[in-house]
Amino acid sequence: METKDLLPENDQDLLLAKQLDSALHSGEGFSSIQDPLIQSLLDYQNKEHIQIDSLTSESSEMWDKVFSETKPQKKARTISLPTRKSNTWVWATAATVLLAAFLGIFWFTNLNNPVLVAQSGTAIETVTLADGSQVSLRPNSSLYQIEFSNSKRTYELEGEAFFNVTKDTKRPFSVASDNGVVTVLGTQFNLSTWGNETKVFLEEGSVRLDDLHQNSVILKPGEKATISQNILSNASPADTEEFKDWLNNEIVLKSTPVSQVINEIEHHFKATIDISGIKNTSEPISGTIALDELSTTLNDLGIILGGTFREVNSNSFTFIPLN
Repeated sequence: METKDLLPENDQDLLLAKQLDSALHSGEGFSSIQDPLIQSLLDYQNKEHIQIDSLTSESSEMWDKVFSETKPQKKARTISLPTRKSNTWVWATAATVLLAAFLGIFWFTNLNNPVLVAQSGTAIETVTLADGSQVSLRPNSSLYQIEFSNSKRTYELEGEAFFNVTKDTKRPFSVASDNGVVTVLGTQFNLSTWGNETKVFLEEGSVRLDDLHQNSVILKPGEKATISQNILSNASPADTEEFKDWLNNEIVLKSTPVSQVINEIEHHFKATIDISGIKNTSEPISGTIALDELSTTLNDLGIILGGTFREVNSNSFTFIPLN
Protein backbone atom coordinates (compact mmCIF):
# COMPACT_ATOMS: atom_id res chain seq x y z
CA MET A 1 0.00 0.00 0.00
CA GLU A 2 1.55 3.31 -1.04
CA THR A 3 1.92 6.30 1.24
CA LYS A 4 -0.19 8.48 -1.05
CA ASP A 5 -3.18 6.23 -0.27
CA LEU A 6 -3.01 7.10 3.45
CA LEU A 7 -3.60 10.22 5.49
CA PRO A 8 -0.60 12.58 5.68
CA GLU A 9 1.93 11.22 8.17
CA ASN A 10 1.82 14.48 10.12
CA ASP A 11 -1.99 14.54 10.41
CA GLN A 12 -2.74 15.36 14.08
CA ASP A 13 -5.72 13.02 14.40
CA LEU A 14 -3.73 10.19 12.88
CA LEU A 15 -0.78 10.79 15.21
CA LEU A 16 -3.07 10.89 18.24
CA ALA A 17 -4.85 7.69 17.17
CA LYS A 18 -1.49 5.92 16.81
CA GLN A 19 -0.35 7.13 20.25
CA LEU A 20 -3.57 5.96 21.88
CA ASP A 21 -3.28 2.60 20.15
CA SER A 22 0.32 2.22 21.34
CA ALA A 23 -0.61 3.13 24.92
CA LEU A 24 -3.49 0.63 24.96
CA HIS A 25 -1.31 -2.21 23.70
CA SER A 26 1.81 -1.46 25.80
CA GLY A 27 0.01 -0.77 29.07
CA GLU A 28 2.17 2.31 29.70
CA GLY A 29 -0.85 4.49 30.50
CA PHE A 30 -2.13 7.64 28.83
CA SER A 31 0.05 9.94 30.96
CA SER A 32 2.92 9.10 28.59
CA ILE A 33 1.11 10.75 25.66
CA GLN A 34 2.36 14.32 25.17
CA ASP A 35 -0.79 15.73 23.65
CA PRO A 36 -2.56 18.86 25.02
CA LEU A 37 -6.01 17.24 24.88
CA ILE A 38 -4.91 14.08 26.68
CA GLN A 39 -2.94 16.01 29.29
CA SER A 40 -5.91 18.32 29.91
CA LEU A 41 -8.18 15.33 30.46
CA LEU A 42 -5.68 13.76 32.85
CA ASP A 43 -5.34 17.04 34.78
CA TYR A 44 -9.12 17.30 35.00
CA GLN A 45 -9.34 13.73 36.24
CA ASN A 46 -6.95 14.53 39.09
CA LYS A 47 -9.01 17.56 40.15
CA GLU A 48 -12.56 16.33 39.68
CA HIS A 49 -13.78 12.88 40.81
CA ILE A 50 -17.28 11.90 39.79
CA GLN A 51 -18.95 9.16 41.83
CA ILE A 52 -21.13 6.91 39.67
CA ASP A 53 -23.69 4.96 41.69
CA SER A 54 -24.88 2.68 38.94
CA LEU A 55 -24.44 1.88 35.30
CA THR A 56 -27.29 0.60 33.16
CA SER A 57 -26.92 -2.75 31.50
CA GLU A 58 -27.11 -1.00 28.15
CA SER A 59 -24.09 1.21 28.85
CA SER A 60 -22.19 -1.74 30.32
CA GLU A 61 -22.78 -3.75 27.16
CA MET A 62 -21.69 -0.79 25.04
CA TRP A 63 -18.39 -0.36 26.85
CA ASP A 64 -17.79 -4.12 26.93
CA LYS A 65 -18.19 -4.09 23.16
CA VAL A 66 -15.78 -1.15 22.77
CA PHE A 67 -13.19 -2.81 24.96
CA SER A 68 -13.54 -6.14 23.17
CA GLU A 69 -13.17 -4.41 19.79
CA THR A 70 -9.98 -2.62 20.87
CA LYS A 71 -8.41 -5.61 22.66
CA PRO A 72 -5.34 -6.97 20.80
CA GLN A 73 -6.08 -10.28 19.09
CA LYS A 74 -3.68 -13.21 18.65
CA LYS A 75 -4.47 -13.37 14.94
CA ALA A 76 -5.43 -10.49 12.67
CA ARG A 77 -6.58 -10.39 9.05
CA THR A 78 -5.28 -7.61 6.84
CA ILE A 79 -7.57 -6.22 4.13
CA SER A 80 -6.16 -4.06 1.35
CA LEU A 81 -7.99 -0.75 0.91
CA PRO A 82 -6.73 0.76 -2.35
CA THR A 83 -8.23 4.23 -2.30
CA ARG A 84 -7.38 7.32 -0.28
CA LYS A 85 -11.05 7.74 0.61
CA SER A 86 -11.27 4.23 2.06
CA ASN A 87 -8.10 4.67 4.12
CA THR A 88 -9.26 8.01 5.40
CA TRP A 89 -12.46 6.37 6.63
CA VAL A 90 -10.50 3.55 8.29
CA TRP A 91 -8.23 5.92 10.19
CA ALA A 92 -11.14 8.14 11.19
CA THR A 93 -13.00 5.09 12.49
CA ALA A 94 -9.90 3.87 14.31
CA ALA A 95 -9.41 7.27 15.92
CA THR A 96 -13.07 7.36 16.98
CA VAL A 97 -12.94 3.88 18.51
CA LEU A 98 -9.67 4.60 20.29
CA LEU A 99 -10.94 7.89 21.65
CA ALA A 100 -14.15 6.21 22.79
CA ALA A 101 -12.13 3.49 24.50
CA PHE A 102 -9.90 6.13 26.09
CA LEU A 103 -12.86 8.06 27.44
CA GLY A 104 -14.38 4.84 28.77
CA ILE A 105 -11.15 3.95 30.52
CA PHE A 106 -10.75 7.54 31.66
CA TRP A 107 -14.09 7.63 33.49
CA PHE A 108 -14.58 4.02 34.57
CA THR A 109 -11.21 2.28 35.05
CA ASN A 110 -10.68 3.32 38.66
CA LEU A 111 -14.19 2.27 39.64
CA ASN A 112 -14.47 -1.05 37.83
CA ASN A 113 -10.92 -2.31 37.29
CA PRO A 114 -8.86 -2.34 40.50
CA VAL A 115 -5.17 -2.87 39.80
CA LEU A 116 -3.36 -5.62 41.72
CA VAL A 117 -0.32 -3.95 43.33
CA ALA A 118 0.80 -6.67 45.74
CA GLN A 119 0.03 -10.32 46.45
CA SER A 120 1.51 -12.78 48.92
CA GLY A 121 1.91 -16.51 48.54
CA THR A 122 2.81 -18.81 51.42
CA ALA A 123 5.02 -16.21 53.13
CA ILE A 124 4.65 -12.64 54.38
CA GLU A 125 5.23 -10.11 51.58
CA THR A 126 6.30 -6.52 52.37
CA VAL A 127 5.92 -3.87 49.66
CA THR A 128 6.45 -0.12 49.35
CA LEU A 129 3.67 1.79 47.63
CA ALA A 130 4.12 4.73 45.25
CA ASP A 131 3.73 7.27 48.09
CA GLY A 132 6.30 5.55 50.30
CA SER A 133 3.78 3.75 52.49
CA GLN A 134 4.79 0.23 53.52
CA VAL A 135 2.43 -2.74 53.61
CA SER A 136 3.14 -6.18 55.05
CA LEU A 137 0.73 -8.73 53.57
CA ARG A 138 -0.17 -11.85 55.48
CA PRO A 139 0.16 -15.08 53.45
CA ASN A 140 -2.57 -15.54 50.82
CA SER A 141 -3.56 -11.87 50.79
CA SER A 142 -3.97 -9.33 47.97
CA LEU A 143 -3.88 -5.53 47.79
CA TYR A 144 -5.56 -3.67 44.92
CA GLN A 145 -5.22 -0.02 43.93
CA ILE A 146 -8.57 1.67 43.28
CA GLU A 147 -7.39 5.25 42.86
CA PHE A 148 -4.07 7.05 43.26
CA SER A 149 -4.30 10.75 42.42
CA ASN A 150 -3.55 14.24 43.72
CA SER A 151 -6.46 14.00 46.17
CA LYS A 152 -6.96 10.30 46.98
CA ARG A 153 -5.08 7.11 47.81
CA THR A 154 -7.66 4.33 47.73
CA TYR A 155 -7.00 0.59 47.98
CA GLU A 156 -8.88 -2.65 48.56
CA LEU A 157 -7.63 -5.53 50.71
CA GLU A 158 -8.41 -9.23 50.56
CA GLY A 159 -6.93 -11.06 53.53
CA GLU A 160 -4.86 -9.24 56.14
CA ALA A 161 -2.11 -6.63 56.21
CA PHE A 162 -0.24 -4.24 58.47
CA PHE A 163 0.00 -0.70 57.09
CA ASN A 164 2.59 1.99 57.82
CA VAL A 165 1.11 4.94 55.95
CA THR A 166 3.08 7.97 54.79
CA LYS A 167 1.39 11.09 56.10
CA ASP A 168 -0.19 13.35 53.48
CA THR A 169 -3.02 15.58 54.73
CA LYS A 170 -4.03 16.52 51.17
CA ARG A 171 -4.48 12.89 50.11
CA PRO A 172 -6.45 10.69 52.55
CA PHE A 173 -5.42 7.04 52.51
CA SER A 174 -8.27 4.53 52.60
CA VAL A 175 -8.57 0.75 52.41
CA ALA A 176 -11.86 -0.96 51.55
CA SER A 177 -13.11 -4.44 52.41
CA ASP A 178 -16.35 -6.21 51.53
CA ASN A 179 -18.22 -4.55 54.39
CA GLY A 180 -16.38 -1.38 55.34
CA VAL A 181 -13.71 1.25 54.72
CA VAL A 182 -10.76 2.39 56.84
CA THR A 183 -9.66 5.99 56.27
CA VAL A 184 -6.42 7.52 57.62
CA LEU A 185 -4.07 10.47 57.12
CA GLY A 186 -0.86 8.94 58.45
CA THR A 187 -0.71 6.00 60.82
CA GLN A 188 0.15 2.39 61.55
CA PHE A 189 -2.71 -0.10 61.69
CA ASN A 190 -3.62 -3.73 61.09
CA LEU A 191 -6.62 -4.68 58.92
CA SER A 192 -8.04 -8.15 58.40
CA THR A 193 -10.95 -9.20 56.18
CA TRP A 194 -10.98 -12.98 56.56
CA GLY A 195 -13.76 -14.90 58.35
CA ASN A 196 -16.51 -12.64 56.90
CA GLU A 197 -15.43 -9.87 59.27
CA THR A 198 -13.48 -6.64 59.00
CA LYS A 199 -11.20 -6.03 61.98
CA VAL A 200 -9.04 -2.98 62.58
CA PHE A 201 -6.37 -2.49 65.20
CA LEU A 202 -4.71 0.93 65.49
CA GLU A 203 -1.14 1.11 66.72
CA GLU A 204 -0.33 4.73 65.96
CA GLY A 205 -2.17 7.80 64.69
CA SER A 206 -5.92 7.92 64.07
CA VAL A 207 -8.30 6.02 61.78
CA ARG A 208 -12.01 6.01 61.02
CA LEU A 209 -13.87 2.79 60.25
CA ASP A 210 -17.08 3.16 58.21
CA ASP A 211 -19.57 0.41 57.50
CA LEU A 212 -21.83 0.17 54.44
CA HIS A 213 -24.67 1.94 56.28
CA GLN A 214 -22.63 5.14 56.85
CA ASN A 215 -22.05 4.36 60.52
CA SER A 216 -18.54 5.16 61.69
CA VAL A 217 -16.22 4.92 64.67
CA ILE A 218 -12.91 6.70 65.27
CA LEU A 219 -10.09 4.70 66.85
CA LYS A 220 -7.30 5.91 69.09
CA PRO A 221 -3.92 4.13 69.42
CA GLY A 222 -4.30 0.76 71.14
CA GLU A 223 -7.96 0.35 70.16
CA LYS A 224 -9.81 -2.06 67.88
CA ALA A 225 -13.15 -2.16 66.09
CA THR A 226 -14.99 -4.83 64.11
CA ILE A 227 -17.69 -5.07 61.45
CA SER A 228 -19.38 -8.45 61.83
CA GLN A 229 -22.71 -9.46 60.27
CA ASN A 230 -23.04 -5.85 59.06
CA ILE A 231 -22.85 -4.55 62.65
CA LEU A 232 -20.14 -2.02 63.54
CA SER A 233 -18.76 -2.36 67.06
CA ASN A 234 -17.61 0.46 69.30
CA ALA A 235 -13.91 1.16 69.72
CA SER A 236 -12.42 -0.85 72.58
CA PRO A 237 -8.98 -1.52 74.09
CA ALA A 238 -6.99 -4.19 72.25
CA ASP A 239 -4.00 -6.42 72.88
CA THR A 240 -1.24 -5.52 70.41
CA GLU A 241 0.21 -9.02 70.57
CA GLU A 242 -3.03 -10.62 69.39
CA PHE A 243 -3.24 -8.44 66.27
CA LYS A 244 0.44 -8.43 65.27
CA ASP A 245 1.25 -12.03 66.18
CA TRP A 246 1.15 -13.20 62.55
CA LEU A 247 4.05 -10.86 61.75
CA ASN A 248 6.10 -13.13 64.04
CA ASN A 249 4.66 -16.21 62.28
CA GLU A 250 2.52 -17.31 65.22
CA ILE A 251 -0.99 -17.06 66.67
CA VAL A 252 -1.36 -15.76 70.21
CA LEU A 253 -4.64 -16.97 71.73
CA LYS A 254 -6.11 -15.19 74.74
CA SER A 255 -9.59 -16.59 75.37
CA THR A 256 -10.10 -16.70 71.61
CA PRO A 257 -13.17 -18.60 70.28
CA VAL A 258 -12.31 -21.83 68.48
CA SER A 259 -14.23 -20.78 65.36
CA GLN A 260 -12.11 -17.60 65.07
CA VAL A 261 -8.90 -19.58 65.40
CA ILE A 262 -10.02 -21.94 62.63
CA ASN A 263 -10.93 -19.03 60.33
CA GLU A 264 -7.50 -17.51 60.86
CA ILE A 265 -5.65 -20.76 60.16
CA GLU A 266 -7.79 -21.41 57.06
CA HIS A 267 -6.83 -18.04 55.64
CA HIS A 268 -3.17 -18.21 56.61
CA PHE A 269 -2.63 -21.58 54.93
CA LYS A 270 -5.42 -21.38 52.32
CA ALA A 271 -6.91 -24.55 53.81
CA THR A 272 -10.38 -25.95 54.53
CA ILE A 273 -11.01 -27.26 58.05
CA ASP A 274 -14.18 -29.04 59.19
CA ILE A 275 -14.83 -28.59 62.93
CA SER A 276 -18.34 -30.06 63.01
CA GLY A 277 -16.95 -32.60 65.49
CA ILE A 278 -16.50 -29.85 68.08
CA LYS A 279 -19.63 -29.38 70.20
CA ASN A 280 -18.93 -25.78 71.23
CA THR A 281 -17.09 -23.79 68.57
CA SER A 282 -17.45 -20.65 70.69
CA GLU A 283 -15.34 -22.15 73.45
CA PRO A 284 -12.46 -19.77 74.31
CA ILE A 285 -8.94 -21.17 74.21
CA SER A 286 -5.55 -19.70 75.13
CA GLY A 287 -1.95 -20.39 74.17
CA THR A 288 0.58 -19.71 71.42
CA ILE A 289 0.68 -21.71 68.18
CA ALA A 290 3.49 -21.51 65.62
CA LEU A 291 2.57 -20.92 61.97
CA ASP A 292 5.66 -22.52 60.39
CA GLU A 293 3.81 -25.43 58.75
CA LEU A 294 0.13 -26.36 58.56
CA SER A 295 0.67 -29.90 59.89
CA THR A 296 2.54 -28.60 62.95
CA THR A 297 -0.05 -25.86 63.54
CA LEU A 298 -2.95 -28.33 63.42
CA ASN A 299 -1.09 -30.80 65.65
CA ASP A 300 -0.56 -28.10 68.30
CA LEU A 301 -4.18 -26.96 68.03
CA GLY A 302 -5.39 -30.57 68.26
CA ILE A 303 -3.55 -30.98 71.57
CA ILE A 304 -5.32 -27.89 72.95
CA LEU A 305 -8.72 -29.13 71.71
CA GLY A 306 -8.24 -32.74 72.81
CA GLY A 307 -8.33 -34.33 69.36
CA THR A 308 -6.58 -34.57 66.04
CA PHE A 309 -6.99 -33.16 62.55
CA ARG A 310 -7.15 -35.73 59.75
CA GLU A 311 -6.46 -34.79 56.13
CA VAL A 312 -9.33 -35.87 53.89
CA ASN A 313 -8.23 -34.14 50.67
CA SER A 314 -5.42 -31.87 49.55
CA ASN A 315 -5.29 -29.06 52.14
CA SER A 316 -8.67 -30.16 53.51
CA PHE A 317 -8.93 -31.43 57.10
CA THR A 318 -11.53 -32.59 59.62
CA PHE A 319 -11.33 -32.61 63.42
CA ILE A 320 -11.61 -35.98 65.20
CA PRO A 321 -12.22 -35.85 69.00
CA LEU A 322 -10.18 -38.36 71.02
CA ASN A 323 -12.63 -38.66 73.91
